[in-house]
Amino acid sequence: MTKGSQVSSVKPYLEWQENQPTGAQFGILSKLHGTWVNWQGGPRGLHTTCMPSPGTSSETIFGVFHFKSQQYREQLKFTCVNAPVRNRGGSNEQFNGAVKYETAIIDNDNVLQHFENGMYLWLGDNTMPWQADSPEQNPPTMFKHSSSAESVKVDAADPVMGAGELGPQFVPPHSISRSGVIPHGTTIHLTGKVAHSSNEGVAPHISDLWQQASLSISPTMGMNPERDLIAGSREKPKWTALPREDQEGGGLNSARAYFQRIFNYDQFGAKYPYTVQPNLMLTDANKDLKFKKFDLIELDSQHDTGVQGATVNNVMIERYCRVARMRHRMWLEELEVEDENGKLKVIEQLQYEQIVDFEFMFGSSGETTLWPHIQVNTLRRLEDIPIDKQLTPIKLPEEADKGAEGVPEPVVRNMKHTRE
Repeated sequence: MTKGSQVSSVKPYLEWQENQPTGAQFGILSKLHGTWVNWQGGPRGLHTTCMPSPGTSSETIFGVFHFKSQQYREQLKFTCVNAPVRNRGGSNEQFNGAVKYETAIIDNDNVLQHFENGMYLWLGDNTMPWQADSPEQNPPTMFKHSSSAESVKVDAADPVMGAGELGPQFVPPHSISRSGVIPHGTTIHLTGKVAHSSNEGVAPHISDLWQQASLSISPTMGMNPERDLIAGSREKPKWTALPREDQEGGGLNSARAYFQRIFNYDQFGAKYPYTVQPNLMLTDANKDLKFKKFDLIELDSQHDTGVQGATVNNVMIERYCRVARMRHRMWLEELEVEDENGKLKVIEQLQYEQIVDFEFMFGSSGETTLWPHIQVNTLRRLEDIPIDKQLTPIKLPEEADKGAEGVPEPVVRNMKHTRE
């Protein structure tokens, strides 16, 4: 055992200097910038939604639900804001890279179904110290900020602190966050990271067949994949054709009678097996495609340890259909396809799966029932889609801005990160 002092492997970041950094760092989020859409002849999005049945309440009827699923198309726009946003933490300075997003969704009848806006933030690479050759740390997002004779004097830090002192260095536990506002009455905050990257020329593995975490029927509804589904096969189980009263385990009161309608649903372009496992649409969309590489981003409002994200609901949503959790997976992919002239070119594709856990009513045991609301879609950059396959742009029915005549032209204003 040595008596000498050990050299710490945790080294401080670069010292922050006035007006640094000069630009924003977006990390993997830089790949999002632009408009992503569905296209003529391509795959559509699909959602599954369980809702309280008309006339019910948790005080009167247990567990009755209305199920709806439908195809949709989407217009998803990301905008990188090239102004690093400063978070001051004393010993550390964190500079976020902000990417605004807005989405609009219409169904197969061109009726508006959903709109949402929010922001993705690049919080920084969760390694230290700063590395000059790291593309995701240059410009850096984290700096150390030691006390100075000036700060000690201005902030009345003496006698507890002197010039040149520095506290522990903060290492971001998550590199990405997403905040969003959903007009039904929920605000979300998810955090996570790039979970996997591959440049091996293979399609991403979306999930296993009948993987419980990806099903639109939760165990709290009485679902048991080993019992109720055919392992390794998409064939519809024979029990789904039986009348509700003939279902094993209690007839009308059985679990199978409870969720049988999800297997037999066939409306709005949605049907089995996608109503049971929506992300099979992503897997099917990737058949026969030639992949070059992909990155997988995983975000969640809940984590096993540490600081959590959040789902915050207004009063009605909280009382009658509580949004308890949201998980989001997004694949950013590069594909090799043939253009109109038969020449190979590389395009980008975005796929996502998001699972929102609703909680409403109660099961017959008195326990709260979880109801997965799932959305999946496959999108491509607008500029990568041939003109003859582009769909009509989606426009929200917004009030027109009356504006004013003679208003000066706007001027881009950059942030100035001073000490104050």
